[in-house]
Amino acid sequence: MNTNNTDTNNNTLDMPENRQQRAATTDSLAMTTNSSIIDLSQLTALTTIYQKLMSGFHITENDLILWQSLDQHLTSYQVLFTGLGYNLVKDARGYFYFSTPDTSVTMTKTSRRIALFLYTLIEYWADQGYDPVAALFEQPISKDTLEKLFNHNTSVFEQIDINNAADIRNEIIKRMVRLGFAKEFGKEYKLLAPCYRYIDAVMELSDQFSASTDPLDDTSSDDSLLEDTNTDSTTEGNY
Repeated sequence: MNTNNTDTNNNTLDMPENRQQRAATTDSLAMTTNSSIIDLSQLTALTTIYQKLMSGFHITENDLILWQSLDQHLTSYQVLFTGLGYNLVKDARGYFYFSTPDTSVTMTKTSRRIALFLYTLIEYWADQGYDPVAALFEQPISKDTLEKLFNHNTSVFEQIDINNAADIRNEIIKRMVRLGFAKEFGKEYKLLAPCYRYIDAVMELSDQFSASTDPLDDTSSDDSLLEDTNTDSTTEGNY
């Protein structure tokens, strides 16, 4: 895991409203919030965690140092982030994220694409004779897998402006990697536990998917999925 790009020993949040109020760094800094004592000197990964969660990233055990810090000091992080207006969630299936209030009646473009991709992948693994949900996390996703997935669902993918297998990789899976939903292993990818956020919703949408020409119609989609906070839509290479 690479966290070298951020000073993980910076124990203050680099927020505009705080910049003029920050005092010089001390060896031990404590604060009282809602009657809970938060020793900021223990939250050595605070800045990195805050920046990642704010970007929409989901922290899993693949991000071991960050995950351990959150797990060991969960109450302190939750109290601190609640005071700043954020809701830190620890899902029992092994990941942390900021949940956001439902401010829209529609899914974002990225959310719709990820949900559709996961639904078609579940169907694909079921057709191959696997337990589909287990296979999502156990089976690697290769170039060949994506080509078969696109060929079997061309018209569906074209509805969300995905026109070939390379588009699935560049516009969906690589975005999932940037948000902590997947991990790259050479030329293959594996999905991570945060995908359960979508799987839960996808299962509820199953009947609608089969009956609708637009399986993730904006007017009836579950709006509880993450917001598309990553605005970088640059295509990152091709097969």
